[in-house]
This record gives sequence, structure tokens and C-alpha cells, in this order.
Amino acid sequence: MTATATDEAARQQALRRRRLQQRQTVIFGALIAVLLVVGLVAGLMWAGAVPAPFTRQFSSASPSEAQIVTPCPPEGATPVPFSEVLANVYNGTDRGGLAGETGQALGQLGVVVNQQANWPQGAYAEAVQIVVGPLGVAAGYSLARVFPGAVVSLDSSRGDETVDVVLGAKYDKMLAPDQIAALDPSAPLQAPAGCTPVEAPTQAPA
Repeated sequence: MTATATDEAARQQALRRRRLQQRQTVIFGALIAVLLVVGLVAGLMWAGAVPAPFTRQFSSASPSEAQIVTPCPPEGATPVPFSEVLANVYNGTDRGGLAGETGQALGQLGVVVNQQANWPQGAYAEAVQIVVGPLGVAAGYSLARVFPGAVVSLDSSRGDETVDVVLGAKYDKMLAPDQIAALDPSAPLQAPAGCTPVEAPTQAPA
């Protein structure tokens, strides 16, 4: 091969290399520009300056929170003895061991603690939610007396007297033992404002 042919081949090779580099520069430049635009738009959406093209359901109330029904305790009902209350204790926070610790404290009061676990529905933002069925309303309100800030909610599909104690982010602690001992066992359970009357079956279904 002559020097001229060699030079021409080298020139063609350099030209192809330069064109390839130019194409790569254009492609990578376009990708970077797209990523910058996407990042900018995402940042504006996150800051609330631009509305997101989807519904932000994570910032709205969950169905369980939005549909809470607070049942009224039976008229004239007095507290159910702790030894007759069957409870599940659930941790609705990221604080480890909270359900076990609280379950143990309830057990010392005589409550029959069936289960201690994390709340299956995830995090609970309030203090304490006590979930009951129609048969467990009195038991739920009896247990609520030892939890400051507790709310009782109705699960109308529940057919037994089991009480679920859900501990949330605002939960601090139960009443002190001397405060619990001072609770009047004969004082009628108080109905909260706006509660819903519940017609409980006379007995649990077989």
C-alpha cells in the first residue's frame, strides 16, 4: 500500500471517529437535557409549585381513618372487669417493642392479651384507637379509660367481643397504676359527643 493510500485510509478512519464522537455528544447531550428537565419538573411538583398529574392519595386520609364510626356505649353500662376483656395490642408506630410492652402492662391489670403485633394497616397518626365490634363496645370503653386520648371505633363486621388496641404516633403511656386503681368501677361509661348508637346482638353468633 502506498503512502498516499495509507494517509487516505487514516484520514477516513479519523473522519468516521469524529462523526461517531459527534453523534455520541449529541445523544448524551440530549439525554442530559431531558434528565435536567425531568428533575426540574419533579422538584417543582414536590415543592407544590406545579400540580402533579396524578392524585396524591398518600397525603389524604386513608379509608379506615375517613370512615371511623364512634359507637356509643350501652346506656347505663358500667366498666367491664379487666379480667373479662380479650384484647389484641398493635403497634402503629416505628417504635420497637411498643406492642409487647403495652400488652405486658395490660396483662398485669388482668386483661387477657391474645396477640401483640404491628398494626396490619401501617402507621396510625393519633394516640390510641380501640377497635370493637357491636358486642365489644362496653369492653372497649372500659379499656379506653386507661389510655389518655383513646378513641373507640366500630368494626360492624366483627362478631365477637375482642378489642383491638392500636397504639399510634401520639401515644405516650398508659395511666399510672395508682391512677388506674383510683378509677371507679361502678361509674357509668361516658358517651363521647357525636357518637353513634349501636344495637348489639344479645349474644355472639354461633
